[in-house]
Amino acid sequence: MSEQPHRLAVVVVAVWLAAQAIALVRGLLPLPPPLGAHLPWRMFSDPSPFERTLTAEGRAPDGTWVPIPLERYFQHTRGATGERAYEYSTIVFESGHLRERQAFAAWLAARMAEDGQPIDKVRLVRGWVDLRDGSTGAATIGQYRVGGG
Repeated sequence: MSEQPHRLAVVVVAVWLAAQAIALVRGLLPLPPPLGAHLPWRMFSDPSPFERTLTAEGRAPDGTWVPIPLERYFQHTRGATGERAYEYSTIVFESGHLRERQAFAAWLAARMAEDGQPIDKVRLVRGWVDLRDGSTGAATIGQYRVGGG
């Protein structure tokens, strides 16, 4: 039996272990990027004390705001949780990303039009619950004109 496959396996495992060790050291040292980084494994991070949600509303031609059924458009959840993709999207919740949110609003308007409810503006609202004390809050992320509105 040749020693070559065994040596190759040892080298592959050694490289993988070295990469893991480097990632761990980069995550533990308080260095600025690009030297420092977050730990690549989420199991070592503290869960957020906030549970955030996203709701969307569309302005109908008569000026009333109607809810957009995000749960129907995003049926798949994240693992065993009830979270959907838009609820943990950095594009939706972090500052900037204006063009991406405008595209998201246009997509929601197109879906609403397919369902027979035309809208000319989309309002995205971020809600949150503080899991430590149960307090809640809400803030408008933005309003986006869609179509000809």
